[in-house]
Amino acid sequence: WRSYRASAPIALERAGLGQAITVDHLLAMKATMAILTPVVVAQFLALVTNPAIFLLVGIGGFFLPDRLVADLRRAREAEIILNLPGAVDVLALSVEAGLDFLAAIQRFVERGAPGVLRDELATILNDIRLGKSRAEALKAFGTRIAVPEVSSFISVLVQADLLGSSIGDVLQSQAERMRVERFQRAESAGARASQKILFPLVLFIFPAVLIVILGPVI
Repeated sequence: WRSYRASAPIALERAGLGQAITVDHLLAMKATMAILTPVVVAQFLALVTNPAIFLLVGIGGFFLPDRLVADLRRAREAEIILNLPGAVDVLALSVEAGLDFLAAIQRFVERGAPGVLRDELATILNDIRLGKSRAEALKAFGTRIAVPEVSSFISVLVQADLLGSSIGDVLQSQAERMRVERFQRAESAGARASQKILFPLVLFIFPAVLIVILGPVI
């Protein structure tokens, strides 16, 4: 119970719900779903009298809010991974054009397409305005979006900030690396898709083809 109360705020923060939903709200939703889900199922399965089924449905309803939070977190992370290479390209071009790194972020926040990444960059600017250092604000962003692509990008930026390296060169090299990784992810997704299609091919398409070919012969 204590471990859940300790981990739930982190899960809500990563799902983008940290400002709107607290742990108590989440627990209340879990209790409500555990009660309402069997009632709703009972309306559609009036002939079912086995209480074990409704108990299982109630347990599923209890864990449903956690599943929704996890799905939101994965959707946010996928959107950030998809948009991060383009955003880093824009930041690199802005810094090479003469803007400061924070001014480049501000320009992206003002003119970038609405989305999770733009909101997170706006949060970085707000943290810096509230007194955090640039490294601290970047590390907080890496904590909120705990994916390897973002973590490695943040670590490189923080190291460059501490060593006084050129942010423009770092952004340019990171943009090139992210484009290569995005191409590799696309190739990997294509390979997985060809494997996943084997099951419906064997189960549904192949028997139908056999019936069409061998039916007239038989």
